[in-house]
Amino acid sequence: MGTLMGLAALCLVVLFTSCSRATPAPPIITPTATTVAAPPTAAVMSTKAVLSPDPNARYGGSLRLAAPEGLAHFDVHLDALPALSSWGPGLAYSRLLRFVSGPDVELPNLAVECDLCLRWTMEDDRAFVFELRPDVQWHDPDLVGGRTLSADDPVFSYERQRQPGAPNAALLGSVASFEAAGPLELRVTLAAPDADFMLGLADARSKVVAREAVAVTGDLRGGPTVGTGPWRLADAQDFAYTFGRNPDYFEEGFPYAETLQVNIVDDPEARDAAFRTSLLDIVEMEPQEWLAVREDMPDAQALFVKETGTGLEVGLNAARPPFDDLRVRRAVFLAQDPWGAIESVWLGAAYVSPGFPVADPSWLLERADLAKYFADPDAARRLLSKTGELESVTIRVGNYGEAYRAHAERLAEEMRDVGFDARVEVVNRTIFGDAVWLSGDYQMFVGPPLPVTAPNAYLLSVLHSGGAWNTGGIADAELDRLIEAQAAEYDPAARRDLIQRIERRMLDLAISYMPATRVSISVSQPSIRGFHPNFAGFEYTHWARVWIDLQP
Repeated sequence: MGTLMGLAALCLVVLFTSCSRATPAPPIITPTATTVAAPPTAAVMSTKAVLSPDPNARYGGSLRLAAPEGLAHFDVHLDALPALSSWGPGLAYSRLLRFVSGPDVELPNLAVECDLCLRWTMEDDRAFVFELRPDVQWHDPDLVGGRTLSADDPVFSYERQRQPGAPNAALLGSVASFEAAGPLELRVTLAAPDADFMLGLADARSKVVAREAVAVTGDLRGGPTVGTGPWRLADAQDFAYTFGRNPDYFEEGFPYAETLQVNIVDDPEARDAAFRTSLLDIVEMEPQEWLAVREDMPDAQALFVKETGTGLEVGLNAARPPFDDLRVRRAVFLAQDPWGAIESVWLGAAYVSPGFPVADPSWLLERADLAKYFADPDAARRLLSKTGELESVTIRVGNYGEAYRAHAERLAEEMRDVGFDARVEVVNRTIFGDAVWLSGDYQMFVGPPLPVTAPNAYLLSVLHSGGAWNTGGIADAELDRLIEAQAAEYDPAARRDLIQRIERRMLDLAISYMPATRVSISVSQPSIRGFHPNFAGFEYTHWARVWIDLQP
């Protein structure tokens, strides 16, 4: 292996799972996403974000949202679903770090900033010290004996989160230890250098909870929900969660709304109908539905949010004929026109990316760089003519919706046009997960990528030759070297260069890519202001910055 890490170290930095072939969970297609910019270089401090309230903002009103599913319980460390962490009672909690959001944040963007901390210091490539805010009040001062947040709280929370078998333990998988170095100092020591470890700390599922709340019944399944965030849980029913504004929130002036109501609406058509009748303020819509709503509600607002690491991926199995021949793999890529598919299948709500989560737009190759690999059927025909026979290919597509099937059919037609004998096989999600993610039982697949939220989690587990989920027969020494080098590269500019070299190597090898990376569409009522979300890592802080124009 490379100079920085052996296989054991590689396992440590794969945050999503251990180095075993356990069946991965079904992917969360919407909303989902991804990761963070690298930590600062050694001895440089990163300070908290200084948020000033919008001078034009109005306080008050109720912000009404919709969640797609209800909950089995309220223990944020014992459930991996964003329905709890980002749409349910989990909204009451804070984290050590959070993903940046705001009107000036270009997406996709996975940089982190302080939430419960003031700043952090990088002592060396494995040791980081976080200075906590001194002014953080718990929602129920009586329950915690009137005390404020201390470094013992994240230590307790993270040790609880990463207990063996816990669903969110892998988010902290590269951390060797958490230690309270002082009343308001948290030391995090890594088992190996990992440029992505802060992603796990910023993930919405890495909550900081109060020891006293857990002690009430031994867990948090039935509450109490006692956090330090901008929202206090006021009521929880089977059909809705209601939160009140936290007047003691440590970021003065936030949140703007007086209440936040999250309604449980599992039917997309019912959510759209509720929005049309002004029962909901913000909903996510598919492109076709947004086009219809725009006709009926011309004053409705739409925000197109570039996500990362989610959408439709195309992969070729280099260990099986005919794709054990590089010329055949390259012919498949050249036959495809991803930009045409984005317009015809996804109605423009997608973009081309390498298939793994990216930290910010600068990681992505420009279209001019990508163009030489795609949309050249004549070049594809020339390559195939050198193989001397008609190549028969079955495209295995996961049944994740009509757009996935339509994209696969378009791809099969493009391949037939250059000389392939291509057919589409639609399989259910369970078969797709087992055949593609787990066992490599495919020639070619079309479907969502593995549900990981960090670059290292994908690069080390899927693309590296020693990866636990490398089912596509990828074994390239240069690719391995680049992956290992970027995994521990903390300098953002140097890591970006390595990542782009990885992208070019992936394209040269014609392995996999995402011809349609998701762009979600969030539609809001005309009265909504200040809505600038970043859904990376199931982020939710942006709800505290939304305000409602209450003018009569």
